[in-house]
Amino acid sequence: MRIVLLLGLLSLAPGCVLHTGRGHYPRPAPSPAPPPPPRAMSYDEAVSLGLGQCRSRGYRCELKEAHLKGHDVWKVKFQAFAPGARGHLHLDYDAYSRALLKVDEKVKSKGDDWDDDDDGRGHGHGRGKKKGHAKWDD
Repeated sequence: MRIVLLLGLLSLAPGCVLHTGRGHYPRPAPSPAPPPPPRAMSYDEAVSLGLGQCRSRGYRCELKEAHLKGHDVWKVKFQAFAPGARGHLHLDYDAYSRALLKVDEKVKSKGDDWDDDDDGRGHGHGRGKKKGHAKWDD
């Protein structure tokens, strides 16, 4: 009789085990939210970055203009002054990464004839590198 009871219990046990686990799987964790899209640089931020760049070059700077070209490039233009020199500094920044893309820096001393049109005495009447005068070029 004990064998019959033991066989009965053994035949019922796998059914109970299968029944208790059916349909109760752990739920997957929710996926994290995607990161927010990068925020474009504002006018004030572009001007502030440009002023920092201008001052780091040793110039006293006056903002001429700043504008967003397209949707992704800030063009910031300064009038730049140094002791005995003046000129301009134009900077292009990526609006999203804030990376400096391009620098156009032309700051020259007031007496310096930087266009190579000099006769050697500081006068601008020599045979320098002017467009259309290729036979006199170096």
